[in-house]
Amino acid sequence: MEGEVSFLELAFDELPTEVAILDSHGDIVYTNRAWRTFASANGYVGSPDSLGVNYLDTCDAARDDEEVAGVVADGIRGLLQGTQDLFSVEYPCHSSSEFRWFTMQAVPFDTPRHGRFVLVVHQNITERRLVELQVSGKNRQLAMLVGFLSAELREPLSSAMETASRLVAADGADAAVLAEALERMDSVVEQSVALSNQGTQVDTQPVDFRSAIEVAWADIDPAGASLRIVGSGHLMADTHLFGLFCKLLLNHSSHRGATAASFSRIIVGTTADGFFIDDDGPQMPAEERAQFPDDELLGADYEMVDTAIVSRIADLHGWRLEVTDSELGGSRYEVDGMTWT
Repeated sequence: MEGEVSFLELAFDELPTEVAILDSHGDIVYTNRAWRTFASANGYVGSPDSLGVNYLDTCDAARDDEEVAGVVADGIRGLLQGTQDLFSVEYPCHSSSEFRWFTMQAVPFDTPRHGRFVLVVHQNITERRLVELQVSGKNRQLAMLVGFLSAELREPLSSAMETASRLVAADGADAAVLAEALERMDSVVEQSVALSNQGTQVDTQPVDFRSAIEVAWADIDPAGASLRIVGSGHLMADTHLFGLFCKLLLNHSSHRGATAASFSRIIVGTTADGFFIDDDGPQMPAEERAQFPDDELLGADYEMVDTAIVSRIADLHGWRLEVTDSELGGSRYEVDGMTWT
C-alpha cells in the first residue's frame, strides 16, 4: 500500500496543475509539487504544503471580501454532503506583477476505510482569458461602430429626406443636393460595414496617398481650417479602411485644434514608412498623448468611437500610431509600419 501511495504522489507531482486532497472535514491532507511551488512563489503565510489547513474555514473567512470564496466553500460542502458530483468555478488571482485567472474543479471520491474525500485541481487559464478579453474588446469596438454609423447617417439621411419631400413638387437643383447626401451616406455605410465584417487580415493594394488625404479632407469639411500636403506616393492598404482611417485622424486633429480665436493649420506629409499629421494646437495632454488611441481614456462618446475605429484599422494593418509634439505648436500624429510601393 505504501508503494502505491508513493506511486500516486509521484504521478500527482508531475502534473503542471495545483492539486489538493481534502478529507471529510475539509482539511487538506495532500498537496502536489505544483501546489507547494505556487504557495512558495506567492508569499503564502505558513507551510507551502498547507497540510492540516481547513480549506472550508479559509474560504469562509474570505467570504465577505471575495464572493468567489463563498461560492467555493458552498460547492465543496455540496460535494462532501453528496448533493453534487462535480464543482467548477473560474476566478481571478492577480499578482502585483501580472493578471492571472484560474479554474478550480473538484470531485468527490469514497474510500472503504476513511470515508469521503474531495480532489481539488486548480489550473491556470490566463492565456485563454486574455484571448477572450481581446475578443470582447473587439466586439465592444464593433458595438461602438454601430453607434458611429448611426451618428454619421443621421445628418445626411435627414438632409436627403427633407430634399426628397421638396422634389415631390419640382425637380431641379435640389436633385443634386439629394444625390450628394445619399452618396455620402452610401460611402459611410460601405466603409463602416467593411470594418465591422473584417477578420484578422486585410486585402491590401496600392493606394494613392495624396488622393486619399484630399478625399478625406473634403469629406470632413473643416470650416476655416487649412490643409497642406507634403509628399506623395502609393502605400499598401485596404482602400476603404485607409480612407476611413485618414478621415477620422484628420477630423480629430482639425476639431481638436479649432478655437474661437483662430482656426487650425494642418500639414500632412510622408515619412520613410508612413505619414504624419501636424496641427497648430492646442497640444494633447501628456497622459492622453501617451495612450492615444486608447478609447478607454477619452470621455466623449463620439471621440471614443473614432479612436476605437482608428485603433482597429491600425491593428488590422500592423501599423503603429503615436502622438508627439508638432513643430506647429500643437500635436503630431505619426503612423509608421506602412509599406510604400
